[in-house]
Amino acid sequence: MRSHAKPDPSTNFSEAMASQVRQAILDAIVRIGSGDASADRVALTVERSPAAIAPTRLAHSHPGDAAAQEAARRLYESCLVHYRSVVRAQDQVLGVDDVGAAVAAFVAANFAALQGTVVTPGMLLSLEKQLDGITRRSSDWEAAAVVERQAYFEQMALLAVLVAESSAQARAQGAAAVANVQRTARVYLRQLLGMDPDHLALGPNGLAASAAAVSSSTAPD
Repeated sequence: MRSHAKPDPSTNFSEAMASQVRQAILDAIVRIGSGDASADRVALTVERSPAAIAPTRLAHSHPGDAAAQEAARRLYESCLVHYRSVVRAQDQVLGVDDVGAAVAAFVAANFAALQGTVVTPGMLLSLEKQLDGITRRSSDWEAAAVVERQAYFEQMALLAVLVAESSAQARAQGAAAVANVQRTARVYLRQLLGMDPDHLALGPNGLAASAAAVSSSTAPD
């Protein structure tokens, strides 16, 4: 699957949903209530919508005429289909979507694009555990309408694919293209996490403060 398009860094996340993920990352980094990383993960799922929600919403936020918005909608829909049929094919038989897995895939795709991180299945699982915990404890998430939970899942899933595909294309196109995708990845991570992604690194235990950030914070004045 090839997107043949760049992700749009002006895309706005659902603030009600994204605020839960920001707190999850902060909790995990400072090791407050982040849970036992060795524990079995209980997936955070939402019932799958019979019709996609996010592709149309995101396309309507694009500048341009109706034709440009329709092209964007088709691209987003194809990315969502790719995520469900390839990236998370195992969820097909369940009829539900795994929210934590989608957010983890999105975060991982952006760190791979921005920092060149080679993401392993174990790293993804650790990241999923970090993100699930705070969302489960969040009253805002529990109170959110199912349609908003589903739209948030779809947005994370399709953008994870779009970023990954755009990054792969950019590597074949040269340094300028790579830099463009990296700028977009930085914007996405800032929007989602509410902090500078250069201070973070994705590793075997999920997200943590980067070695450079730790070194800087412990250096003598």
